[in-house]
Amino acid sequence: MFKNFDRGYLTETYALLFNTQSGVEILQGINGNDDPFFLQMPSLLDIGIMGTCKHKCVFCYQGHEQKPNMTLSDFRRVIDQVKDYTNQVALGGRGDPNKHENFKEIIEYCRKNNVVPNYTTSGIDLTPDEIEISKMCGAVAVSEYEAPYTYKAITNLIDAGIKTNIHQIYTNQTHIKSLHILLGYIPAEWKFDYSKLNAIIFLLFKPQGAGKDVKYLMPTEAQIKDFSKFVFKDNGRFKIGMDSCLINHVLKYSNPTELQRMSIDTCEAGRMSAYITQDLKFKPCSFAEKHTEVDLTKDTIENVWNNSKPFSMFRYYLTCNPDICPIQF
Repeated sequence: MFKNFDRGYLTETYALLFNTQSGVEILQGINGNDDPFFLQMPSLLDIGIMGTCKHKCVFCYQGHEQKPNMTLSDFRRVIDQVKDYTNQVALGGRGDPNKHENFKEIIEYCRKNNVVPNYTTSGIDLTPDEIEISKMCGAVAVSEYEAPYTYKAITNLIDAGIKTNIHQIYTNQTHIKSLHILLGYIPAEWKFDYSKLNAIIFLLFKPQGAGKDVKYLMPTEAQIKDFSKFVFKDNGRFKIGMDSCLINHVLKYSNPTELQRMSIDTCEAGRMSAYITQDLKFKPCSFAEKHTEVDLTKDTIENVWNNSKPFSMFRYYLTCNPDICPIQF
């Protein structure tokens, strides 16, 4: 089994194995220990390299405040601290990561250090050069805006042989469409070759940032209950995923099989993953409030991860109930 993995991290209590080509990760307790509840360092790091965005999406949880993008030197500093432990980074922030002025250098530095880069984009003005650079990524997710640029980006990424996902924000207005996707129906506007999609990932709408002004987009409990009936019904059409914010609600109203339950990740914030803002503020989750941030210009990632109060509190909440959201979306 070990020959199928090209990255590994071993402690006295657990082994973490990762395949940088397939994205398969295995975490297992060793030496008589159970699987760990949290790691000594994050295996996935969400890095908000973007501080600027010219688009004003009404639901953007980051809000519309404009800040400088993360510098290349700061990004390299982050990777240098985590490269021996972190298998993947998810690039995001306030805007499209592919529009970062050092996009190519950022992706190359990840690969140079055997860390797999991934990113999410709106697909707006995705250029041939950006697509070529994206071939170095593990996967690219395109946010479903139901616009021509969305489907053009998906088509071009798929045609380039890049593992491509769709991010569908789950709101009370996309509820019916989401049900149709779960049932295997194809949205009429999908003119691209959807058979080549890697997966469709449902993301719960977050009433944060600009989203605070459109709280009516939150799906109702009745809708989530309805959605949950079909999540684990295999229609054979698409691979389906959800963020942990949504799966925590779905688990209230569904009964996955033992095998399905093994494939579910509830909230990993501060346990397996964390978020770094464009100005080097480190916190357990990208949706966590400012009081959970620790300034990495004054501390190290390892020390904050293992010894800071915000991370300890997140782990305490999730130890008490792993199926909740510490920020209660």
